[in-house]
Amino acid sequence: MLAKYYGSSEYGIFSIYLSIMTIFSVVLSLAQEHMIMLEGNEQDVNNNFSSAGIISVTIMLLAFLLVFIPFDIPKHILFLGIFTGFIYLFTNNSKFLLAKKKSFKLVSVLTIIDSVISFLFQVLFVFIKIENGLVIGSLIGYIAAFLAALYYSRKYFVRPDFKRYIANAKKRPELFKYSYPSTLINALGNNIMPILISLYFADSLLGEYSLAVKIMSVPLLLISSSIATVYYPKAAEINNSGRSRNELFAYTKKMSLMNFYIIFALYVLINIVGIPVLKMFFNKNWEHLGLFIFLMSFGYLTRSLINPISDILTILKRNNVALVFNIYLFLANIAAIFIGKEMGISYLVGIFSGFLFIGYGFLYFYIMFILKKNESY
Repeated sequence: MLAKYYGSSEYGIFSIYLSIMTIFSVVLSLAQEHMIMLEGNEQDVNNNFSSAGIISVTIMLLAFLLVFIPFDIPKHILFLGIFTGFIYLFTNNSKFLLAKKKSFKLVSVLTIIDSVISFLFQVLFVFIKIENGLVIGSLIGYIAAFLAALYYSRKYFVRPDFKRYIANAKKRPELFKYSYPSTLINALGNNIMPILISLYFADSLLGEYSLAVKIMSVPLLLISSSIATVYYPKAAEINNSGRSRNELFAYTKKMSLMNFYIIFALYVLINIVGIPVLKMFFNKNWEHLGLFIFLMSFGYLTRSLINPISDILTILKRNNVALVFNIYLFLANIAAIFIGKEMGISYLVGIFSGFLFIGYGFLYFYIMFILKKNESY
C-alpha cells in the first residue's frame, strides 16, 4: 500500500537505505551475537554485551568518514544507513541477550515496536508529503526499538572490561576467522543487489524489484527470526551438554521443516491470490511486480530451510562451510548482474533466484548430512 503512494522511484531509494543499513549492521558487529549466546558465565555474558556496544559506536564513528568519499549514492542516505546499522545491531544484540536470559516475550515486543512504529510514521508522511518518508519513518521505528532495547536490557549493563572481552574472544578464534567474514559476505550477498541494480537500471525498476523482495522476505524473516531466537540457545544447549546427537538432528530438522511448511503455504497464497490483487491495486508503473514475485519465490523457498537454523554451523564449528557458501552467494549476485544488464532485468531476477534455489537447497542437505553422520559418534 505504501509503495503505491510513494512511487517506485522513492521505493528504490528506500531499498538502497535498507541495504546500507543491513550491511553496516554486520560490519559493526564483529560476531558480537555469538559472544553473547555462546558464553556460559553470566558475568561474561553481561560484559560481552556491554563491551560490544562501545566497540560498535567506535567503528560507526570511523565509518561516517565514508560520507566524504564520492559515491553514486546520496550522502544523507549513506549517513542514515550507517547510523541505522548501529542502532539495529544494538537492538539485535539486546534480543540475543534477552533470549539468553529467557525473556522471550520482550524479544517479541522489540520486533513489534520497530514494525508498528515504522509503519505508522510512513503512513503519516504520505499525507504530509515528507520527502524520503519511507526512510525517515523506518528510522523512527528503529530508534524507538533501540530505546526500548536500552530500557529492557538496562539491568544487564556493567562497566566494560575489555581485557576480559578480548580473553573471551580468543577462546573462539573460529568466530573471527570464519564466522564474521562469512556473515559479512552473506550480508553483501543478500543486500548488494539493490545497489548494483541502481547502477544499471532506473530507480523505478529497482523499486519494483525491491518491493517484490520485500513481499517475499518479510514473512520469511519475521517467522524465521522468531524460530531462530528459540532454536539457537536450545541447539547450543543440546550440543554443549553432550546429549544424544540424534536429538540435535531431530530438533534441527523439526524447526527447519516447520519454517519451510509455513513459508510454502504463504508463498502459494501470495502467488495465487496476492499477485492478482496487486495487479488491481498498483498502476502500470509496477508492471513487472507480479513476475518478480513469482521468480523470487523459488530462491526464497529453499532459503526458508536455512534461515531459522543457520547458527548450527557455528555450534558445530563449521564456520568454514558458511564462509564458502556466502562467497558463492556473493558471486551469484555479480554473475546475475553481469548477465542481467545485457539481457534485461527479468532475466537478472530469474537467474539470481535460480542461484539462490540451488545454493540454499544444497547447503540444507549438507547440514542434514553432517548432523545425521554425527549420530554415530
